[in-house]
Amino acid sequence: MWTLAVESLSWIELERLNEDAAIRKTVRQLRINDKTVVDEAKILVYETMRRLNAIDFLVDAALEPNNLGNLQIGLRSFLRLYTYLVHYSDEPLAYAYELVDHIRAILRKREYKPAQDIPDLIPLMSIPFNEISDTQRLAYKYFHPSWYVAELFNEFGEQQTRSMIEYVDYPSYLRVNTLKADSDSLDALYEKGFQMVQEPKLPDAYRLLDYEGITDTPEYREGQFIIQDKASILAGIVADPKPDDIILDVCAAPGVKTSHYAQMMENTGRILSIDYNRRRLQNWENLMERLGVTNAKPVQADASKPETLPKVDADLVVVDPPCSGTGLFHKTPSSKWRLTPNSIENMAELQKRILWNASRRLRDGGTLVYSTCSVTVEENEEVVQSLLARNPEYSLVEASPRIGDRGRRGLDEAQRLYPYKHASNGFFIAKLVKNK
Repeated sequence: MWTLAVESLSWIELERLNEDAAIRKTVRQLRINDKTVVDEAKILVYETMRRLNAIDFLVDAALEPNNLGNLQIGLRSFLRLYTYLVHYSDEPLAYAYELVDHIRAILRKREYKPAQDIPDLIPLMSIPFNEISDTQRLAYKYFHPSWYVAELFNEFGEQQTRSMIEYVDYPSYLRVNTLKADSDSLDALYEKGFQMVQEPKLPDAYRLLDYEGITDTPEYREGQFIIQDKASILAGIVADPKPDDIILDVCAAPGVKTSHYAQMMENTGRILSIDYNRRRLQNWENLMERLGVTNAKPVQADASKPETLPKVDADLVVVDPPCSGTGLFHKTPSSKWRLTPNSIENMAELQKRILWNASRRLRDGGTLVYSTCSVTVEENEEVVQSLLARNPEYSLVEASPRIGDRGRRGLDEAQRLYPYKHASNGFFIAKLVKNK
């Protein structure tokens, strides 16, 4: 377990992998078959990455005048995991020293030497909360980058910022795929002991209560169900595709939303699903086959370049562009530490280009839906405002059904969802129509 956790933390840093990808890579590397070991290591990796800024502060304090950057990556990962165990887990100190003994046993004395005294010092370290700024205090208390906390603070104020950055363990959701499921499909899951409750306002959506192993069931593998977050399901309901529509599905892979559109269209009409990444489109194709989608076609194209998009007069254009993923920080904590303020700015510029290019493929009287899994105003309201300012043919309309909060900056018709308030990913949805 210790080796799996330390190696996974190292892969996250070396290859900028998310937690699940790093664990899968390490499991293959070490040829681990014990699910209990993998599950225990996964918890350690996630909880360590969730608190990385505070953990690094404490380790650097113990290392002074040295610092983490001067250590080999394996030692860095070990000290981070050890610091999590000492300062943030409920385990006794003896448990953390099992990790120390394990690392000492597998490293040569020379390799371990830079860290030999540090495990004794780390329990004595603390963050001087009374000596740092309000923003830094929030950043270290709730484990987010200081610049990000400052941005939220300026836009949302202190009370909502605290709510947005405090960790929330919100549920997962299941969507019934009516292209394959029948009236007996849900009963089959209930009979196997899985527990779920239907989500109000969202047809075919269920909040999962007890679902360990549900993805291993024949019903799930056969495509009768798909795991999809509530906010993402809402985006499909807001888009409201009709049978026989022509849909331009921009930045579509891996295709979970595409399959929802096809389901609502009863596999009629035509969906052109655009994505730049060939590997992601292969995953899209695999998912469409499993879910029984036959009215969607993959198109590899760069939506930031207008000439690459199919020349169609679409009834519906849906744009779910690359984003910072700030609405997913609770689910993928490693992504917090890869972003910079420039990441948000650069992403917003890309989103504006994609939205403008896609909007030019919409017929008069058609509908455009823009959504992201980000909570920043720069990637959401400001992107939509850029289209409205550039093209007066577009009008913002109510994104219904209403589940989330109103949009900001005067975009009341849009929706915002937050993990702490709506038990979903952080999300933004705006719906526009092109006037005839």
